[in-house]
Amino acid sequence: MTIRKHLQLTPTILINMPGGEYMAELATVLNLINYIFVLIFGIVVSFYFADIPWEDNKKLHIYTLMGFILLQAVCYMLLGEHTLYKSYPFLIHIPLILVIRFICHRNIYISSIAVLSAYLMCTPRKWFGTVAAYIFNDIPMISDITTIIVTIPLILVVIKYLSPYMIRLKNESKTIISLFFLLPLTYYILEYAFTVYTDILYRGEPVVIEFMDSFIVILYLILSIVTLTLSNKKNTAERENIILLSAAAQAEKEIEQLSDYQRQAAIYRHDLRHHMNFIQSCLNNNNYTQAQEYISEICTNLDNSRITKYCDNEAVNLILSSYIGKANEHNITTHISVTAANLADYKPTDLCSLFANALENAINACRLVQTISKNDYNSYNGMTVNNSTDYNSANSNRIITVKVFDKNNKLCINITNTYAVEPIFVNNTPVSDKAGHGIGVRSIISVIEKYNGVYDFFTKDGVFYFQACM
Repeated sequence: MTIRKHLQLTPTILINMPGGEYMAELATVLNLINYIFVLIFGIVVSFYFADIPWEDNKKLHIYTLMGFILLQAVCYMLLGEHTLYKSYPFLIHIPLILVIRFICHRNIYISSIAVLSAYLMCTPRKWFGTVAAYIFNDIPMISDITTIIVTIPLILVVIKYLSPYMIRLKNESKTIISLFFLLPLTYYILEYAFTVYTDILYRGEPVVIEFMDSFIVILYLILSIVTLTLSNKKNTAERENIILLSAAAQAEKEIEQLSDYQRQAAIYRHDLRHHMNFIQSCLNNNNYTQAQEYISEICTNLDNSRITKYCDNEAVNLILSSYIGKANEHNITTHISVTAANLADYKPTDLCSLFANALENAINACRLVQTISKNDYNSYNGMTVNNSTDYNSANSNRIITVKVFDKNNKLCINITNTYAVEPIFVNNTPVSDKAGHGIGVRSIISVIEKYNGVYDFFTKDGVFYFQACM
């Protein structure tokens, strides 16, 4: 966010040209405008790199720009251009880092990276001025004019194409953050050491020196995009893997639990003669209470272990029986149809994860229909409540339907449920605004995508639809 004074005509030189005094004044004005534009570039880009966009922070942007422009103007008049140029780190850069850190509450590393990277991004702006001055060396002040013209377009380009990658830094590891901090910091130190406080680099051809910076900037841009893209893919894959492992573990647990119930039921059926003999013995001895307790215990165990056969796939029977039982406990009507013949082509854990999550969400949605009071019917947790029917009819309309069938050698699944609270959709996918929720839907999608399937979620006339084909 500084301005180099090479490759442009100074006011002193311009005085000796025709109309020199006028040209010198114009050059001074252009220098001042250029200082303002580079300041605008640096502050705006720094804010965007720190995830402080204009749309949500208009006052902060305006007040910061006005404050630094005023400070720069005062220092320009009191200290002169040369001293202002060398004092930029203390007048602009460090204060801006402190603004982002303490007013915007960003991490000190993120604050520093934002400002240092914005400084680095000033280099492409200077390229245009350098090229223009080299090509049109007979046109006075062409460098300043060019850099002023390209400032706003470059801001828009950096905001649109680079800032999204820089924003991701706040979610990265300390190693990556440190790397992104050290690179622009090194460039910053070398830049000031060799071009601002000394003229070591400018003892050669200015054009050559200017474009030596370009390699650093290009390398930084490539590193930023590649590193953050790969890191984002890695983080996404890790999150998805955690979801899948959790879903698989839950599926295996449910299948094992249901299998235990089934084995227990088989044992009870096998030992039925022994049970009857014991009950008969209790009755003969007038131990009616003990007989009743024993009968009650047997009935409970048999109810818990009852497995309905919907198809030839044991895993599907187990999971459907379990969740249909839960639906019945909440007075939810269920309609089940399973005609698919190729269920054996799918892993039991995947089927369990898909059906368990879909049915659990359906049951939870129907339970809200059951439990919403008249006073809360038109508003539930600040969300829109389905009021296509009156309260009484809605509370009696708790229905879940499950259809599993084959079509074109594909497994098709249609699950519907009534609901009270209007679902929230993002990119045609239902989401939850509650912490810890929404994993079930992601697990469902992961299973379907695993088999290269397609899916759809939508609502119609107070009914939620989940459809999949894989």
